[in-house]
Amino acid sequence: MEQNFLKWFEDYKFVAVIRSSSAEDAEEMIKAASAGGFKIFEISIQTPQAMRILESHSKEAECLFGAGMIADGEMAQRAINAGAKFLSNQYTDRDIISVAKHNDCFVIQGASTPTEAITAYRMGADLIKIYHAAFVGGPEYLRSLKANIPFIKLMASGGISMENAFEYLKYCSAVCLRSSVFDKPLVRSDKWGEITDRARQFTQKLEPLKVPK
Repeated sequence: MEQNFLKWFEDYKFVAVIRSSSAEDAEEMIKAASAGGFKIFEISIQTPQAMRILESHSKEAECLFGAGMIADGEMAQRAINAGAKFLSNQYTDRDIISVAKHNDCFVIQGASTPTEAITAYRMGADLIKIYHAAFVGGPEYLRSLKANIPFIKLMASGGISMENAFEYLKYCSAVCLRSSVFDKPLVRSDKWGEITDRARQFTQKLEPLKVPK
């Protein structure tokens, strides 16, 4: 099962991070990014009604929904019960990994150094999220990290833009996108069509890179 979920990230590359102070805006963000071709959605637990949002979308076969910003094992279990197909964090937590493994749930854990990445991998994380990617060195840092620990699957998060996303993707399986798609002024003014256009710019640029099956 884990390999199937990993394939989602390796095939679709872009993870739409849904984090909002409004459940209604979060739903519109999902619709807009989905219309632009996004297939993977990380719902931040900090978003109001995050569990309800997960429950309402988790059975959609054409998209993969998971939970982000998980604080502890209890919250991890609640997210899984709500239908989260993956758990994602900015740091590594043994209890979260344990709960995920006991529930056959894909788990993404955060790291910024080689030691942290190896530790998360040895604990059982399926994908290592390098956070904050821009602050720790950008694509060149990912290149160096991948060269030294090539057996670890990486994901980049933090400071990913249209200008650098595809540089990151040379060295990692996927990237997280938030502000580069869900620009705050656009969300505040309900310009969902423009958000869809932003999402589509990413997915259309990805199409020529896909390997024919």
